[in-house]
Amino acid sequence: MEALRSKHTNLASELETLLTEIGSRACFSQDAVNKHVEFVREYKQDFERDLDPGSTTTFPATLSELTERLKHWKNVLQSNVEDRFPAVLKLEEESRVLRDFHVVDVEVPGQYFNDQEIAPDHTVKLDRVGADIPIVRRHGSSFRRLTLIGSDGSQRHFIVQTSLTPNARSDERILQLFRVMNQMFDKHKESRRRHISIHTPIIIPVWSQVRMVEDDLMYSTFLEVYENHCARNDKEADLPITYFKEQLNQAISGQISPEAVVDLRLQAYNDITRNLVTDGIFSQYMYKTLLNGNHMWAFKKQFAIQLALSSFMSLMLQIGGRSPNKILFAKNTGKIFQTDFHPAYDANGMIEFNEPVPFRLTRNMQAFFSHFGVEGLIVSAMCAAAQAVVSPKQSQHLWHQLAMFFRDELLSCMNPADFKQKVITNVEHVIGRINRIAPQYFSEEEDNAMEPPQSVQRGVTELVEAALTPRNLCMMDPTWHPWF
Repeated sequence: MEALRSKHTNLASELETLLTEIGSRACFSQDAVNKHVEFVREYKQDFERDLDPGSTTTFPATLSELTERLKHWKNVLQSNVEDRFPAVLKLEEESRVLRDFHVVDVEVPGQYFNDQEIAPDHTVKLDRVGADIPIVRRHGSSFRRLTLIGSDGSQRHFIVQTSLTPNARSDERILQLFRVMNQMFDKHKESRRRHISIHTPIIIPVWSQVRMVEDDLMYSTFLEVYENHCARNDKEADLPITYFKEQLNQAISGQISPEAVVDLRLQAYNDITRNLVTDGIFSQYMYKTLLNGNHMWAFKKQFAIQLALSSFMSLMLQIGGRSPNKILFAKNTGKIFQTDFHPAYDANGMIEFNEPVPFRLTRNMQAFFSHFGVEGLIVSAMCAAAQAVVSPKQSQHLWHQLAMFFRDELLSCMNPADFKQKVITNVEHVIGRINRIAPQYFSEEEDNAMEPPQSVQRGVTELVEAALTPRNLCMMDPTWHPWF
């Protein structure tokens, strides 16, 4: 550990804390020793030999060696957990209270989010909770999925999330904003004609650190598609990231000028796209998943519209960090739900965004939709969405909704000084970004005066080109997987 401490002072202390937490509390605590005697007997000695920060002889001397050992132990522990713990739990064993729950007056959540009035005799009551509780594992996290069965026989699935971050309430606020925008889309001719509607799952806060989030049995993350491809072809999923960082070692050590760093990143990006990650991975996955050509056509159309709306919201609110593990899509309907989807703010309360690409639209998505899908479906859907929310009838409504959203976002973390002005500035910036890409209306005289005539979609087209440009993609963090 001393070798790493001398080279990476700040990182070493965090690593020491993390490894101590994993070893002494998570895996080999006194509670774990009592419950899993065989597990501790099999792995404790090897774990301490490989990753004990107090060991001066066996602890890795470089970050690359430490990374390899951490990846090895991640695979060992993950496979061990999957082997030891069941994939499905029984409700009668986990909670007898829920098993015996029979109250006729509890309604199934999420019935009143639509802009429609429900007759009292059509309200769906909660009949019972499903007997099976599947364990859902996504990107290092584990959740339990509950099934709520209604009086009409319908089923709604919810995953139970615990240990929520401070940004958890932002997810609920932004979903409420999406529901308001869906009403705007429904009142605009072009967006209604394209069936434009943002997918808004139901979130039920249970108490401060627990909530239930509506889940789809067919959800899969974009990263799972890539990991599935690597597993099928016996490839290491982290190889592109490792290769990219190795190529940038000269830049990190300061051996080349800052001007040459961009060219070095671009060369590494091109090598990865040429030799390690092809642009047909997602297409192959969907062709093997979907049943027939009709289903593929319907999925591709719906998925393109959902991706266009996600891109539009990312641009509108300057939301970054769209790594593939945060993009959930339903393999049967094409609906998209993005986790941790909320803007970040700087010390002055302004939206902070430092990414070179406006939204995520990478090679595999482009290959799946083809040029016609990108130019036809995605661009037109983004234009229709922008036009719908800044139309003369909706612009004031959008302004007030955004003001309430930013007020609630900034209220908990900002001091009262200039609070109102910060909210107004954020709202004006958001509306300005939408106006720049929304198709503009021109009179016939103004249209004829333009030389040459401009496309009404040029704002969105320029953003799509920026999102697909390799020179911009190569500047993204390697964990963002810009090559996929």
